[in-house]
Amino acid sequence: MAQPQSGQITVDLAAIASNVEILRRCSQSAAFMAVVKGNAYGHGLLEVSRTVLDAGADWLGTAQLAEAVALRQAGITAPILAWLYLASSNSGAIRSALEHDIDVSVGSLEQLDGVAAIARELGVRAQIHLELDSGLSRGGARADEWEQLVAAAAAAGQAAGPGGIGVRGLWTHLAWADVPAHPGNAAAVAGYERAVEQARAAGLDPQLRHVASSANVLARPEYHFDMVRVGLAMYGLAPADHLDPADFGLRPALSVRAPLVMVKKVPAGTGVSYEHQAITHETRYLGLIPLGYADGIPKGISGRGLVTVAGQRVRVIGKVCMDQFMVDLGPDPRGIRPGEMAELFGDPAGGGASADEWGEAIGSHGDEIINRIAPRLPRTFLNPVASA
Repeated sequence: MAQPQSGQITVDLAAIASNVEILRRCSQSAAFMAVVKGNAYGHGLLEVSRTVLDAGADWLGTAQLAEAVALRQAGITAPILAWLYLASSNSGAIRSALEHDIDVSVGSLEQLDGVAAIARELGVRAQIHLELDSGLSRGGARADEWEQLVAAAAAAGQAAGPGGIGVRGLWTHLAWADVPAHPGNAAAVAGYERAVEQARAAGLDPQLRHVASSANVLARPEYHFDMVRVGLAMYGLAPADHLDPADFGLRPALSVRAPLVMVKKVPAGTGVSYEHQAITHETRYLGLIPLGYADGIPKGISGRGLVTVAGQRVRVIGKVCMDQFMVDLGPDPRGIRPGEMAELFGDPAGGGASADEWGEAIGSHGDEIINRIAPRLPRTFLNPVASA
């Protein structure tokens, strides 16, 4: 592998495949949806999608319709659900989704009307998943709107003429999805089960009920229903603070490395980076890493021992800049020279930091870290699946 001139992301697709197999065994459901939204959490949409399907996933899930269409255009034929779009009867995005046999989520009468109108125009049967807002106050119909929505969906499914609506699924996303033991989850799931009964009373017979995301796949089998939706755990990161991926055999797939492009000796009393928020108290050696906040490196890592150089953790020193930041190599450079590779984060089993540790350092989580890494950094994929 050629040495990168700036930063490099390595994605181990074998780790993702292994994670899918483990999570599949944890699931009590017949169906397994691999969530690949946001460029597969920054890992690579097409490469990850091919990998997870080869490893046993049944469905793919994206937030935006455009990513779902891109999967179809790349030749992927597996079922796909997409759930984030503007409802309109002249929406090009909805039209493209239906033309490419993509299931869409519907959580309002406006969305139902928009999808149904385009389905009639195209003469295709749109497969939809009705979404219940069980407390997240995001997408989906609230409980007091649900009865009207399921009645309208049932009527749309029975309408004469070309095209129409088929309700394939009923779903919700829990407000406390990352806290499996929270009592709010039990209350939300009870409300969801009532909503399912209302839908059946309206004449709907959905084949897929789905509620559980990563944390509840690992911790709450009673929430698995007919399908689970797995995102963060599939990439080897912690889906909840108390769930260590390693305890389940899950491995992070993504690592970020970069060469030191400069090593310099500075005397005591030297200010480092903007505003001299760090000042050396003795002679130190500093290493310059050519990544910054334009690449997704958060400013909040300043002062943290998160970077590994020559097998040892070193502190980030001074403010992170747009395209670069400094690390403190100590009073002895230990033979470290320009070109030495620094690992920012990856698999903690090797002694380095994890994306979860980076997230904790800035008061967040690992999912924010992996999703903010910029597209301008080249990705190298290990163990790819053939795209035939």
